[in-house]
Amino acid sequence: MRTRHLLLGAAVLAALAVALGTDVLAHGAISRLDEPAKALAERLRSPQLTPAVRLLSDLGTTAYRTVLAAAVSVPLALRWRSWRPVACAALVVAVAPAVSASTKRLVDRPRPPAAEALDHPLDPSFPSGHATASAALATGLAVLAVAALRSAVARVLAVAASAAYSLVVGLSRVYLGAHWLTDVLAGWCTGAALGLVVAALVRPWDRPPPPPPAPRAAAGTAP
Repeated sequence: MRTRHLLLGAAVLAALAVALGTDVLAHGAISRLDEPAKALAERLRSPQLTPAVRLLSDLGTTAYRTVLAAAVSVPLALRWRSWRPVACAALVVAVAPAVSASTKRLVDRPRPPAAEALDHPLDPSFPSGHATASAALATGLAVLAVAALRSAVARVLAVAASAAYSLVVGLSRVYLGAHWLTDVLAGWCTGAALGLVVAALVRPWDRPPPPPPAPRAAAGTAP
């Protein structure tokens, strides 16, 4: 896995996040998708579906992300005898909320109307903190999976599971009325970029060299 490829991917994703932010501030073409997405989410709401969506949304909170990160990184750290997998997972859990909170203060976008929302946090809306944090963790765990697994099929399944986790967490925020669609899109781009940067810096796939073999006793030496 090459560091420059990870950083290149992170740069592309960061550029997309910036483009989304520019579009939102200018009330551009992409942000015009927000109202139709909000209307669709409201039509999909039901007493049966809402509790499940709330649970999916909770998977993006710090407590759940910490458990998921530890469940994957700690066994790998023990298997590889390396601190790097845990450091990678811990950093993506810790850094993403700080980045999303700083960006929210910079953009200062209002949330969707509270009267029509099932969840209405009081901080600004862009980008979605849940989407940012879940995408960062999903990306970090996907990198660990690719480094740990030998089978191509297993790698694809692990990456798909990581992407699905981030997808459902982000979309749950639109369903609940906590975020606009473009908040979530920007959060996914920002979080994935952070995950790639952390992986490139920590290089969790690097493992310590095996210990040198014990010297053999010289021939004829008494045991």
